[in-house]
Amino acid sequence: MSAATKQIAQRLIETREALGFHGHGAQVAFCKEIGVKKNVYNPFEKGERRISVDVALKIKKRFNVPTDWIYAGDPSSLPANIYRKLGRTAA
Repeated sequence: MSAATKQIAQRLIETREALGFHGHGAQVAFCKEIGVKKNVYNPFEKGERRISVDVALKIKKRFNVPTDWIYAGDPSSLPANIYRKLGRTAA
């Protein structure tokens, strides 16, 4: 997969964890929150597939995470609480 897809995957993992979904079963819980099955979402975090616009918009709607962050790594519109938890990743 492309380097860009791998970077998106890393942002998805770090964002999910910043939202408090970490540890065993975290991805399942996160998927439940956004209304997506784990088998659909998991390849996005693994960098096997680029995240679909539909799923990115579900994350935006549920957690106010801008698609500019997900796709391009632009932290300028991230909510402050998420930005702080992401630390250097968002800088």
